[in-house]
Amino acid sequence: MVHPGRFFFRRVLPRAVATSWSALALPFALTLALTLALALAAADAPRALSPAESLAAFQLEPGLKIELVAAEPLVVAPAAFAFDERGRLYVAENRDYPDAPSGAAPQGRIVLLEDTDGDGRFDKRTEFATGLTYPNGVACWRGGVFVTCAPDILFLKDTDGDGVADERRVVLTGFDTSKSTQLRASHPTLGPDGKFYVTCGLAGGKITSPAHPERAAVNFSASDGRFDPATFVFETTGGRGQFGLSFDAFGRRFVCSNRHPILQVVLEPWHLKRNPDLAFTETTQAVSKVEADARAWPISGAAVTADFIPNLMRAPHTGTFTSACAVTVFGGDGLTDAHRGNVFVCEPAQNLVQRQLLRPDGAAFRAEPATEGREFLASTDTWFRPVFLGGGPDGALYVADMHRKEIDHPVYVPAESRALLDFESGKNTGRIYRITRASTPAAGGRPAGPTRAASAHLSSPDAWQRETARRLLLENANRDRGEVLKLEKIAALDPQPESRAAALDVLRAWGTLRPAALSAAFRDPDARVREVAVHHAGETLGGAPELLELLRAAARDGDARVRFAAALAFGPVRDATVLPGLAAIALRDGDDRWTRAAVLSGVGGRAAEFQSALRALPDGAARTRGALLRDIGKLLGTAGDPKACGDFLAPLLRGDADLAWRVPAVLGLAEGLAGGGATRARKPALATLGGEALAAFFVSTAARAADASATSADRLAAVALLGFGGYETSAPLLAQLLDARQPPDVQLASVRALERLADPRGAEVLTAPATWAQFSPAVREAAIATLTSRPPLIAGLFAAIARGTVAPGELSSARRAQLLKHADATVRAGAEKVFRALEGGDRMAVYQGYRDCLDLPGDAARGREVFLRACSACHTHRGAGGKVGPDLTGLRNQPATAILLHILVPNYEVAPAYQAMTATARDGRAVTGWLVAETDAGVTLRTAAGVEETLLRRDLATLVASGVSLMPDGLEQAVPKPAMADLLAYLKEAPR
Repeated sequence: MVHPGRFFFRRVLPRAVATSWSALALPFALTLALTLALALAAADAPRALSPAESLAAFQLEPGLKIELVAAEPLVVAPAAFAFDERGRLYVAENRDYPDAPSGAAPQGRIVLLEDTDGDGRFDKRTEFATGLTYPNGVACWRGGVFVTCAPDILFLKDTDGDGVADERRVVLTGFDTSKSTQLRASHPTLGPDGKFYVTCGLAGGKITSPAHPERAAVNFSASDGRFDPATFVFETTGGRGQFGLSFDAFGRRFVCSNRHPILQVVLEPWHLKRNPDLAFTETTQAVSKVEADARAWPISGAAVTADFIPNLMRAPHTGTFTSACAVTVFGGDGLTDAHRGNVFVCEPAQNLVQRQLLRPDGAAFRAEPATEGREFLASTDTWFRPVFLGGGPDGALYVADMHRKEIDHPVYVPAESRALLDFESGKNTGRIYRITRASTPAAGGRPAGPTRAASAHLSSPDAWQRETARRLLLENANRDRGEVLKLEKIAALDPQPESRAAALDVLRAWGTLRPAALSAAFRDPDARVREVAVHHAGETLGGAPELLELLRAAARDGDARVRFAAALAFGPVRDATVLPGLAAIALRDGDDRWTRAAVLSGVGGRAAEFQSALRALPDGAARTRGALLRDIGKLLGTAGDPKACGDFLAPLLRGDADLAWRVPAVLGLAEGLAGGGATRARKPALATLGGEALAAFFVSTAARAADASATSADRLAAVALLGFGGYETSAPLLAQLLDARQPPDVQLASVRALERLADPRGAEVLTAPATWAQFSPAVREAAIATLTSRPPLIAGLFAAIARGTVAPGELSSARRAQLLKHADATVRAGAEKVFRALEGGDRMAVYQGYRDCLDLPGDAARGREVFLRACSACHTHRGAGGKVGPDLTGLRNQPATAILLHILVPNYEVAPAYQAMTATARDGRAVTGWLVAETDAGVTLRTAAGVEETLLRRDLATLVASGVSLMPDGLEQAVPKPAMADLLAYLKEAPR
């Protein structure tokens, strides 16, 4: 389906529940008890409520009201909608979801709904376009609509006035359809730049335009994109949205995915691409709380425990978001002033819509639910499936209810259980609701939207009116001087900052944004308008160099997001006079990772000059600290210019200045010099740059690393730097820091430092029997990552396995696969010898052999110790443990048999997002983990040790998906049956 592509399938009595284990985002096989429960539930499933009954089932915020504006048969399976300027509603009906019958004609449609009598309810239906597969997005443009219907984006238009599209063109094609019908490109949304943005739906594509066969295809993995509606040029953007995309009034973009209700796209690929030496791949920030912390408060009973059925517990994530979709920044005037600028998110799995409040957070935002313990909109009707939100001509918030008995896709349900579940009921129903202030007249209160003379509507207090006016202005090719003057007046004098920003957006998209208008906007009293002006100045700077002085002033603005915009605007400017501005922003906002990345993205090739600009600022050398200096050093080291590197290093090695900022700076330089792939041979060695002074500095660094009274950050930086010293200098201390009495972070940093030393003797240190035996799970996993990273260390691992110090089963399937397929024949042969028998084992037989532990009396207190020893390296439970895998706190609601299955057979079924990938660098180092971010410049993997590693693409030799989980097989070797019973008791114990 269109909506929220959930990883999990959940269904509970009185309708029963089949779930996938969120701990690994994998579907579970159902136990006999669960199968019987589903059969019982199917025989007594609740019916669909009538529209009147559904209205009575809502709980809505006080002071508001909800009204039905359309229901079946007038509308069926509404997945998305868009109002045109005449107040007509285009609706994408995704009737075939979840899957069309084999061989049947496609039933997806775009329908046109009209309210002909002005009573506030639609009463006329026209089938605008039929025969579509799975339409999931619609956007108005030039009298027609763009429709996302993967593999295509269509343009449909009625040219003869009969309400039926007689023009039907594929404007873009190649969007991936190989995954489920949930995971597809969607949400065409007009951006402030006049381009249409789409979410990728967690799928990729190979995009071409049939109208332009001469253009090369745009190949991309899962990342969002945009296209020009005039030329159909498609390009990838930042973000990786599933089903939901929204801009606020000032051009900030937000997306979402199942367990991530609100994600802000902070940077774009073209920002990061301009500095190829910058190892930063992230583009989005989690604005809301995510996963187990993303709270929701359902009232539907869809997650009520069926206590009378053995082993059938509540859905594992009841009370947290599992199907977040349709993220919408609402700016309508049909609710209250308190609702403007709030973010609304649908959660169809739990029959609710949540409202969140945005708060500034440096260059980005944070959000929190508006009301703890109560949702903006919730229903006791388990068929209420809100999947889309939008504003209307009357300022109201409209809600599309797909209205299904089951909203999940069968692919996420164990195969043996699919026949027991009813995915068809609701395919002929659907509702659309309107939410307004309680005092609003039933008919809505406002007629249709702007006419073609739309500029006046930019001054509307309602976002839909402004956005529709903006669209009509962008469609208008007649950009006469009179219209430009009207827009300039709005940009300068309108009392609403949202209107001033909208006028600037149109002028920029028209190419008529003059420096004088921008200069006035730079002095706007509202920081949000200044932010928009700065972004536009960066885009127009090439044609108006006089704007540079304005940008220099913006670098000193009192608002963090204005300064962030200035950093991005400075980036493309090669004039050296911008470096002091970038330096000033860096000094003020260097602790904000987004601003730091924005600054450094514009430093490409000028790191040395930038460093000089920093030092030239008043007290600049003294105030430059930590993360910023480390990043500058890394840029210089990556570029590899000997003089620039030496000039950077020399003052760091002199005098008695505070090691707290000197160590990170030298560490960054060392990291940059160690990377670089093809340029490595031309780089100077750190030792040759520093000489005797560097040797003395390493002595001081070692003392800081061993100093238990030093701050954690200082110690960790010092330990990391020891990884770039000589083995004889660093290894003895690193071996001491592996002691269990040291803080875990220090132990982990010491393991990684031994990896960086790349000396085969490091394997002997890690696998010394007394050392290996006292490793915690997290440290042991880090040690395994190190021992499998380079051939010399791998040989030491095989030796430790041969002598019995390390058990083969301690390595995950992903790591075993990495070694069995290694490019080095010696490594492959060694892996065959120690792993082949284990790889050939029957994991299901192990599971069957362990089922009798379910009958043993488990002790939760002992189980906690088992969890800490065997699971906490990767997973968190009740706030304790690692952040590699998903939080297991809600796991108590799963059948014990299902939990046991995926503990013992972790590769039973692995969702693509959780498949391990191995990145091999040109220097032979290998990193295995989950892909958490990528851009054109690089990739970031999160390893099973919880460490995020970023590799530039130019440094990669290979990047391969293993198809298996990071979770290791063979846990039974460390957890005998009585201990497994204790572990299960702990995981299923109710919180006290």
